[in-house]
Amino acid sequence: MIQFENYYAIFLIPFLVLLTILLHSWGYKNVYLKAFRFIHPFTRVIKTRTKKDKRLATLVVKVLIVSLLSLSLAQPYTIEKVYKTIDTEAELEDILKVAKPAVVIAIDVSGSMGGSIPGGKKIEVAKKVVSNFIEKLPGNFDAGFIAFSHKIMANVPVTSNHKLLLDVVKRLNASGGTMYTYPLRSILSMLKPYRFFNISVFAIFVTDGLPADPEYREILDEYSNLKIPVYTVYIGSGNDRGVEETRYIAEKTGGLQFTAETANDLYEAFRLSLIHISEPTR
Repeated sequence: MIQFENYYAIFLIPFLVLLTILLHSWGYKNVYLKAFRFIHPFTRVIKTRTKKDKRLATLVVKVLIVSLLSLSLAQPYTIEKVYKTIDTEAELEDILKVAKPAVVIAIDVSGSMGGSIPGGKKIEVAKKVVSNFIEKLPGNFDAGFIAFSHKIMANVPVTSNHKLLLDVVKRLNASGGTMYTYPLRSILSMLKPYRFFNISVFAIFVTDGLPADPEYREILDEYSNLKIPVYTVYIGSGNDRGVEETRYIAEKTGGLQFTAETANDLYEAFRLSLIHISEPTR
């Protein structure tokens, strides 16, 4: 099935095609024909007839180019459904043999993360802190990573390949708005299977802004029921409303809340989080 990231661009095609035809016709009448106005009258007649097929071919090429550009702006992508038959009992046994505790780190990369705090630019400090955290994770931990703004910007499923996460973190940039629903749902989909086998899991949620989607709170009940604690880190002043918002998430899910006013505070928040999740809880 073909879907479009910017579906509205599809509706531009008829308008742009019509505009192309009008401009093509106008250009010919006002530029091409006028160019022969001071030439012998017979030359104009001859040129008009001999160039007719060429003008039509040129118009077709222009229409195709405009249509292709509109499609590229629409950003088409395909969705493929894959059906797979599995041996459930065998798969469960394999999972239990190799299952490890897991942590998913979700970091806000909205435009406001391009601002600064004492110690550096927020997004750059966060990248260093998250990378340091991943490098210090115990070997018996799997980890996943999510970067979000008003949509998911990067999503790495839980894996034992920590280098994969580090490569993604290095490429992060700040842009967009802030919404909590998408990252929290993504974290839940990653960690829920672990809880079915009673394996310890954790989430670390870093943001510097308030959500544009307060309805995200409905998701927190499922976190609480599944016992998935969320350790929240708010980057900003201790007097900001974001502190209360992130504290609510932490308290609702059984996690801890940290406020980072400086780069050192952010390092300390991740250091304490690492200590807490590394404690044997299985």
